[in-house]
Amino acid sequence: MAEIWDIYDENAKRTGRTMERGEPKAGDYMLCVHIYLCTPDGKFLVQKRAMNKETHPGEWDVTGGAVLSGESSIDGAIRETEEEVGIKLDKSELFLVGRLKRKKNFVDIYFAKKNFDISDCLLQKEEVDEVKLVCYDEMIDLALNSRRRDKEYLGVLKDAFEKIL
Repeated sequence: MAEIWDIYDENAKRTGRTMERGEPKAGDYMLCVHIYLCTPDGKFLVQKRAMNKETHPGEWDVTGGAVLSGESSIDGAIRETEEEVGIKLDKSELFLVGRLKRKKNFVDIYFAKKNFDISDCLLQKEEVDEVKLVCYDEMIDLALNSRRRDKEYLGVLKDAFEKIL
């Protein structure tokens, strides 16, 4: 069954229209979430994207994905985390640290502190090949070099790291 996404306008307001998974038309936007899941000792969960993924196959990244039609941003973050890595989060564990506007989407960036072990992860094989825990410096290096996040994105991350860690 195809994923259905709400279409947003340039001000991040739902238009009342939907689209099937894909790329929004000019002037339309979709909503995505990125989840930075952190252990109490300051390690971050990263996942290696499955080799069969359309975009960025085999690259290390954080948990994330598109928010489904009718779903709130935070509910999308909870669903994506449980689907992809098998970690159940509660709304009280998630902190929205920023929303960034991109060419065709908005990205809501969440941080979550949770006591878990890597062995607690149950991977969705269609999405994730493996997971590991990394320190702050490795996370910044991953965001900057591997995923080529821009200056604005890195600024949101660094501000959040300082407040949460």
